[in-house]
Amino acid sequence: MLEALGPEIAVMAGGSVLGMASKFISTAQKAKAEAQRQQIEFQTHLLEQARGQQEIKAADQKAATDSANAAAARVGVDKWSPWARRVFVAAMLYFGWLLLTAAQGGFDVVVPVEVTKGFNFLGIIDTTKTVTEFVRLENAVVAFDWIKISILAAGSFYLGKS
Repeated sequence: MLEALGPEIAVMAGGSVLGMASKFISTAQKAKAEAQRQQIEFQTHLLEQARGQQEIKAADQKAATDSANAAAARVGVDKWSPWARRVFVAAMLYFGWLLLTAAQGGFDVVVPVEVTKGFNFLGIIDTTKTVTEFVRLENAVVAFDWIKISILAAGSFYLGKS
């Protein structure tokens, strides 16, 4: 059928098909170029954001370092502070030692104890009352948990600041 129309029509049809194909290729290349441009912009944005975060971290670190340097410059000006710490620690250790070893020295401890006295008969007759009595424990010392904690705190305070 195309032979009847002549070679010019065949060339025009072929040119149209090639033009359409090159237009599709051109459109695809433009879309790909646009996608690459957007990807580059996104990567640039992420890089700038990371750079900004690094600058903020660097500024925070510099501020912390400056603050620590200023605090270090303030500490140590008082010549009596090490001696005050040493006296405090020695007193805490002495009192801790005294309380922990007092039982061997024959000391007595008086402990308050609540005692219920009287009787209760089916809730009808109730003569009960609570009385605090003091019981003497011979050759004993009550060592509270805060004593051990205070000794540990005093030791760490001294070792941490001396």
